[in-house]
Amino acid sequence: MKPDEIDTRILQALMDDGRASLRQIAKRTSLTTPTVSSRLARMTKAGMIKKFVPILSPGSVDRGVSALISLKVASSSVEKLARDLSKRPEVENIYVTTGQGVTLKVALDEVAGLQAFLSRSVLARPGISVASSQIITSVVKEEPAPLSTTALTIDLKCDYCNEEIARARPYTIAGGSSHYYFCCKTCKGAYLDKFGSRLAKTGRAARE
Repeated sequence: MKPDEIDTRILQALMDDGRASLRQIAKRTSLTTPTVSSRLARMTKAGMIKKFVPILSPGSVDRGVSALISLKVASSSVEKLARDLSKRPEVENIYVTTGQGVTLKVALDEVAGLQAFLSRSVLARPGISVASSQIITSVVKEEPAPLSTTALTIDLKCDYCNEEIARARPYTIAGGSSHYYFCCKTCKGAYLDKFGSRLAKTGRAARE
Protein backbone atom coordinates (compact mmCIF):
# COMPACT_ATOMS: atom_id res chain seq x y z
CA MET A 1 0.00 0.00 0.00
CA LYS A 2 1.09 3.56 -0.61
CA PRO A 3 1.38 6.16 2.16
CA ASP A 4 -1.22 8.88 1.82
CA GLU A 5 -0.85 12.63 2.25
CA ILE A 6 -1.33 12.37 6.03
CA ASP A 7 1.44 9.78 6.38
CA THR A 8 3.72 11.97 4.31
CA ARG A 9 3.11 15.04 6.47
CA ILE A 10 3.88 13.07 9.62
CA LEU A 11 7.07 11.59 8.16
CA GLN A 12 8.27 14.99 6.98
CA ALA A 13 7.69 16.49 10.42
CA LEU A 14 9.70 13.65 11.99
CA MET A 15 12.53 14.04 9.50
CA ASP A 16 12.64 17.76 10.26
CA ASP A 17 12.83 17.09 14.01
CA GLY A 18 13.16 13.52 15.26
CA ARG A 19 12.77 14.71 18.86
CA ALA A 20 9.30 16.17 18.30
CA SER A 21 6.57 14.82 20.57
CA LEU A 22 3.28 13.47 19.25
CA ARG A 23 1.60 16.70 20.30
CA GLN A 24 4.19 18.82 18.50
CA ILE A 25 3.88 16.75 15.33
CA ALA A 26 0.09 17.03 15.50
CA LYS A 27 0.36 20.81 15.78
CA ARG A 28 2.80 21.09 12.88
CA THR A 29 0.70 18.86 10.62
CA SER A 30 -2.75 20.15 11.65
CA LEU A 31 -3.75 16.67 12.82
CA THR A 32 -4.96 15.26 16.11
CA THR A 33 -2.54 13.56 18.48
CA PRO A 34 -4.43 10.21 18.28
CA THR A 35 -4.17 10.34 14.47
CA VAL A 36 -0.42 10.91 14.63
CA SER A 37 -0.02 8.11 17.19
CA SER A 38 -2.08 5.67 15.11
CA ARG A 39 -0.27 6.47 11.84
CA LEU A 40 3.17 6.19 13.44
CA ALA A 41 2.20 2.86 15.00
CA ARG A 42 1.07 1.60 11.59
CA MET A 43 4.25 2.69 9.80
CA THR A 44 6.44 1.27 12.56
CA LYS A 45 4.60 -2.05 12.62
CA ALA A 46 4.97 -2.34 8.84
CA GLY A 47 8.73 -1.81 9.16
CA MET A 48 8.66 1.45 7.21
CA ILE A 49 10.09 3.25 10.23
CA LYS A 50 12.97 1.11 11.45
CA LYS A 51 14.06 3.06 14.53
CA PHE A 52 14.69 6.53 15.88
CA VAL A 53 18.37 7.41 16.29
CA PRO A 54 20.43 10.62 16.50
CA ILE A 55 22.57 11.55 13.50
CA LEU A 56 26.00 12.51 14.81
CA SER A 57 28.13 15.13 13.15
CA PRO A 58 31.00 13.24 11.43
CA GLY A 59 33.61 15.57 12.89
CA SER A 60 32.36 15.30 16.47
CA VAL A 61 33.21 11.64 17.05
CA ASP A 62 36.55 9.87 16.67
CA ARG A 63 35.48 6.63 15.05
CA GLY A 64 38.92 5.44 14.04
CA VAL A 65 39.20 4.58 10.36
CA SER A 66 36.33 4.19 7.90
CA ALA A 67 36.71 2.47 4.55
CA LEU A 68 34.68 1.62 1.46
CA ILE A 69 35.20 -1.89 0.12
CA SER A 70 33.88 -3.20 -3.20
CA LEU A 71 33.70 -6.97 -3.59
CA LYS A 72 33.23 -9.16 -6.63
CA VAL A 73 31.11 -12.18 -5.71
CA ALA A 74 29.87 -15.30 -7.47
CA SER A 75 26.19 -14.64 -8.26
CA SER A 76 24.96 -17.57 -6.17
CA SER A 77 26.69 -16.19 -3.06
CA VAL A 78 25.75 -12.49 -3.19
CA GLU A 79 22.69 -12.49 -0.95
CA LYS A 80 24.17 -14.90 1.60
CA LEU A 81 27.39 -12.90 1.82
CA ALA A 82 25.46 -9.68 2.28
CA ARG A 83 23.36 -11.20 5.08
CA ASP A 84 26.41 -12.67 6.81
CA LEU A 85 28.44 -9.45 6.63
CA SER A 86 25.50 -7.38 7.87
CA LYS A 87 25.90 -9.14 11.22
CA ARG A 88 29.50 -7.97 11.63
CA PRO A 89 29.81 -5.05 14.09
CA GLU A 90 32.45 -3.35 11.88
CA VAL A 91 30.03 -3.09 8.96
CA GLU A 92 28.04 0.16 9.00
CA ASN A 93 26.41 -0.08 5.58
CA ILE A 94 26.13 -2.81 2.98
CA TYR A 95 24.80 -2.64 -0.58
CA VAL A 96 24.28 -5.26 -3.25
CA THR A 97 25.19 -3.71 -6.61
CA THR A 98 25.00 -4.62 -10.27
CA GLY A 99 27.49 -7.10 -11.70
CA GLN A 100 27.38 -9.48 -8.71
CA GLY A 101 28.93 -6.86 -6.47
CA VAL A 102 28.73 -6.04 -2.77
CA THR A 103 29.90 -2.68 -1.40
CA LEU A 104 30.58 -2.17 2.30
CA LYS A 105 31.30 0.75 4.54
CA VAL A 106 33.25 -0.41 7.57
CA ALA A 107 34.49 1.34 10.72
CA LEU A 108 37.76 0.08 12.22
CA ASP A 109 40.04 1.12 15.07
CA GLU A 110 43.08 1.54 12.81
CA VAL A 111 44.26 1.11 9.23
CA ALA A 112 45.93 -2.20 10.05
CA GLY A 113 42.52 -3.57 10.95
CA LEU A 114 41.33 -3.30 7.36
CA GLN A 115 43.49 -6.15 6.10
CA ALA A 116 42.63 -8.23 9.16
CA PHE A 117 38.91 -7.69 8.50
CA LEU A 118 39.28 -8.64 4.83
CA SER A 119 41.32 -11.75 5.59
CA ARG A 120 39.08 -12.94 8.41
CA SER A 121 35.59 -12.04 7.20
CA VAL A 122 35.83 -11.79 3.41
CA LEU A 123 38.72 -13.46 1.63
CA ALA A 124 38.40 -16.68 3.63
CA ARG A 125 35.19 -17.35 1.68
CA PRO A 126 35.41 -19.01 -1.75
CA GLY A 127 34.38 -17.11 -4.87
CA ILE A 128 35.00 -13.62 -3.44
CA SER A 129 37.61 -11.07 -4.46
CA VAL A 130 38.25 -7.45 -3.51
CA ALA A 131 37.63 -5.13 -6.47
CA SER A 132 38.74 -2.03 -4.55
CA SER A 133 39.17 -0.60 -1.06
CA GLN A 134 39.55 3.04 -0.10
CA ILE A 135 40.14 4.72 3.24
CA ILE A 136 37.71 7.62 3.81
CA THR A 137 39.80 10.73 4.53
CA SER A 138 36.95 13.17 5.20
CA VAL A 139 33.15 13.18 5.24
CA VAL A 140 31.53 16.07 3.40
CA LYS A 141 27.91 14.93 3.77
CA GLU A 142 26.36 11.94 5.51
CA GLU A 143 22.63 12.37 5.99
CA PRO A 144 19.41 10.56 5.03
CA ALA A 145 18.18 11.30 1.52
CA PRO A 146 15.29 13.78 1.12
CA LEU A 147 11.83 12.27 1.47
CA SER A 148 10.52 11.09 -1.91
CA THR A 149 6.83 10.41 -1.40
CA THR A 150 6.34 8.75 -4.78
CA ALA A 151 8.84 6.02 -3.88
CA LEU A 152 7.40 5.18 -0.45
CA THR A 153 5.47 1.98 0.21
CA ILE A 154 4.09 0.42 3.39
CA ASP A 155 4.35 -3.37 3.56
CA LEU A 156 1.56 -3.90 6.09
CA LYS A 157 0.21 -7.39 6.76
CA CYS A 158 -3.27 -8.28 7.95
CA ASP A 159 -3.20 -9.30 11.62
CA TYR A 160 -5.69 -12.09 10.94
CA CYS A 161 -4.87 -13.72 7.57
CA ASN A 162 -1.33 -12.28 7.17
CA GLU A 163 -2.05 -11.17 3.60
CA GLU A 164 -0.67 -7.84 2.39
CA ILE A 165 -3.02 -4.90 2.94
CA ALA A 166 -3.56 -3.05 -0.32
CA ARG A 167 -6.13 -0.44 0.66
CA ALA A 168 -4.92 3.02 1.65
CA ARG A 169 -6.98 3.00 4.86
CA PRO A 170 -6.88 -0.45 6.46
CA TYR A 171 -9.55 -1.62 8.86
CA THR A 172 -8.24 -1.00 12.36
CA ILE A 173 -8.72 -2.05 15.96
CA ALA A 174 -7.00 -0.19 18.79
CA GLY A 175 -6.58 -2.09 22.04
CA GLY A 176 -4.67 -0.34 24.79
CA SER A 177 -1.35 0.80 23.35
CA SER A 178 -1.53 -1.74 20.49
CA HIS A 179 -2.96 -1.34 17.01
CA TYR A 180 -4.20 -4.15 14.76
CA TYR A 181 -4.73 -3.88 11.01
CA PHE A 182 -6.90 -5.88 8.63
CA CYS A 183 -7.32 -6.19 4.88
CA CYS A 184 -11.12 -6.48 4.96
CA LYS A 185 -14.18 -6.33 7.22
CA THR A 186 -14.34 -10.13 7.28
CA CYS A 187 -10.86 -10.46 8.80
CA LYS A 188 -11.56 -7.67 11.28
CA GLY A 189 -14.79 -9.34 12.36
CA ALA A 190 -13.15 -12.75 12.67
CA TYR A 191 -10.36 -11.24 14.78
CA LEU A 192 -12.88 -9.60 17.09
CA ASP A 193 -14.84 -12.84 17.41
CA LYS A 194 -11.67 -14.62 18.45
CA PHE A 195 -9.93 -11.99 20.58
CA GLY A 196 -12.60 -9.38 21.33
CA SER A 197 -13.10 -10.44 24.94
CA ARG A 198 -9.38 -10.17 25.58
CA LEU A 199 -9.27 -6.69 24.04
CA ALA A 200 -12.29 -5.63 26.08
CA LYS A 201 -10.46 -6.47 29.30
CA THR A 202 -8.07 -3.61 28.62
CA GLY A 203 -11.01 -1.24 28.99
CA ARG A 204 -9.76 0.65 25.95
CA ALA A 205 -10.73 -1.50 22.96
CA ALA A 206 -11.95 0.72 20.14
CA ARG A 207 -13.61 -0.17 16.87
CA GLU A 208 -12.92 2.21 14.01
